[in-house]
Amino acid sequence: MIHEKTFKERLKILIGERGHEIFVRRTGISETSLRHYLSGASLPTLKILEKISAANGVSIGWLIGEEPHPQLANQIREQLPNSSMQEISQWISIQRDGINYWEVLKANLAREYPEFRDWLRENNH
Repeated sequence: MIHEKTFKERLKILIGERGHEIFVRRTGISETSLRHYLSGASLPTLKILEKISAANGVSIGWLIGEEPHPQLANQIREQLPNSSMQEISQWISIQRDGINYWEVLKANLAREYPEFRDWLRENNH
């Protein structure tokens, strides 16, 4: 069940200072739909939630208010291949703005660095 108030609040967090136009471009949803979600006039379908989630690196559970905030587990941090990545993961784990930076970072690193992509596959992350 989508908690309407929480969804609107978390949607506003994702939009942030970047504004509606960038959010709409990034997610592929229409400006009209976005305005309806923000006003509470309608709620998104699962397909739209998936688009918003994927484009912003957050879980659907967080987006609909079922999860308090994304977290990076200590056990994952300890398995990272070097101290730089461990430091980055430490910073990521203390962020409370609702964006799952770890997932965004993993996706970007996997796209840019084949060795990181291989490491992810080997460690099932």
